[in-house]
Amino acid sequence: MKKTALSSKTLIMLCTLGALLIWLCLMIILRSNTAVCEYVCRNFVSAYQSVAGRFYSLVGFNVFEVLATIAVLGVIGGIATSIALFCKKRRAESRRVLLGVLIAAVWIANLYTFCAGFAYNREDVPLTFYSGGVDKQVAQSSYAALVDDFNACYARLEKYDDGRAKCPYTDKQLCDKIRKAVDSALTDDYFYPYTPAAKPIVSSGIMSHCRIAGITFLPTVEPGYNKDMPMTDRCSTIAHEYAHAKGVMLENEAEIISAYVLLNSGDDYLKYCAYIEVFSEINNILYVDYKSKDEIIDANPLNAGYVAEVMYSVKWWSNKNAFDRIGEFFNSLYLKFNGQKDGTGSYYVPPVTEEKEEIDDDGNVHIYFEIKEFSRMQNMIIGYYQSALS
Repeated sequence: MKKTALSSKTLIMLCTLGALLIWLCLMIILRSNTAVCEYVCRNFVSAYQSVAGRFYSLVGFNVFEVLATIAVLGVIGGIATSIALFCKKRRAESRRVLLGVLIAAVWIANLYTFCAGFAYNREDVPLTFYSGGVDKQVAQSSYAALVDDFNACYARLEKYDDGRAKCPYTDKQLCDKIRKAVDSALTDDYFYPYTPAAKPIVSSGIMSHCRIAGITFLPTVEPGYNKDMPMTDRCSTIAHEYAHAKGVMLENEAEIISAYVLLNSGDDYLKYCAYIEVFSEINNILYVDYKSKDEIIDANPLNAGYVAEVMYSVKWWSNKNAFDRIGEFFNSLYLKFNGQKDGTGSYYVPPVTEEKEEIDDDGNVHIYFEIKEFSRMQNMIIGYYQSALS
């Protein structure tokens, strides 16, 4: 049977696909080197971000959401068309349609790898971190000052009947406040120079049931957030997504940036939201000396807003679980592909602890953990205390 030669159009498409795949593989190899990643991000991605960010910030809606919808429909339509053409024995056309879909997919993968992939292996973020090592006095004085500041912020805010603080801003005002706080706090040239506009995502209902709080799509430089979730979660998420847009892709680093920006904002509500987000870390600082922990907590009572906010958030998210495992799976898969071995577990990096045991007067054994090395989040929080509150 005589073989049909490939047409020139098909050959051109195959060469294009091959070139894109080679370039993608090259970028994946290059991003394993931190120095290369830092150079690419500071000199090339930063320039792209400044231009694309300004362009897409002019658009009032989330462009990524529209493009994602078009992409899904395009893939489905392309595959269906290819199958239909194949069944009609128009195999050359069928191949070209399928190749077109593959070329578009690999091109997007190349663009995303350039915009986001290199940033996963950058140097550590340059913030004010405490570096004095584990110290009982530092831990206890930090806790007391941070709780006092948290309570002061809460006292100045209007409350709901259940004790939660009311957000004094509209969604747009909140985004603008956080955007200004980002510009004020992240001044090092490590961070991309342009701060884009944060945008709500229309399909937030689907995001909620997938347990997704925010998505930043770096090719369009859009920090996107779930507009339906509780306000304190929304505030911290917007700041977290801004961290990604400024060149910080590691999730635990973005969490640190989020807290740092909000704490240094000078705004009571933004600081209040940051404290809600990181208070468990503040509380855990006291595990440098387990025996005196309860005494310090009793001496520095916490405001009623914390428990009310946490319970409200837990209750809200617990009713949004239709596709939570699907969202968790794909998010974890994406993070692992980008070098975060713990997947979604990479959002939180705990302190280094040592297991100890204590025997009471009745001979009962109690197991507890003592901190031997603070987490980076805790070091940032203590650094904030020492620079801003002490």
